[in-house]
Amino acid sequence: MHHFHYRPPYLPPNFPTEYNRPMPPVEVTRFQGSAGTCIHLMEDGKKLLNKVHNDQSFAHELKDAAQNNDHTYVHSLIRSVGVQSALKTSYNPDAIRIDLHTGDERDCSELSIKLCW
Repeated sequence: MHHFHYRPPYLPPNFPTEYNRPMPPVEVTRFQGSAGTCIHLMEDGKKLLNKVHNDQSFAHELKDAAQNNDHTYVHSLIRSVGVQSALKTSYNPDAIRIDLHTGDERDCSELSIKLCW
């Protein structure tokens, strides 16, 4: 059996310095803003999760609408509990997935919730 050892490529002493310059300073403003956005998305998600968890008739209605592929009614049910975030839903025989986001394409913040039936 042969053992191969990785050897990094040889860089000559006069190799251009732009390839080994230090990374720029870490900037966290956008990162922290994204966390704040996700806190708001989580609050919306919590409203929905509490409603599904605590209200059997709501849970039944939401699952029935999803299984009937009634996209409009699924969204109106989710909105009825106070969810204001932009949302995208998908469902299959095993689960429903709700993606909450800001609706702003420049903002990458998103919260995904997957619930098994």
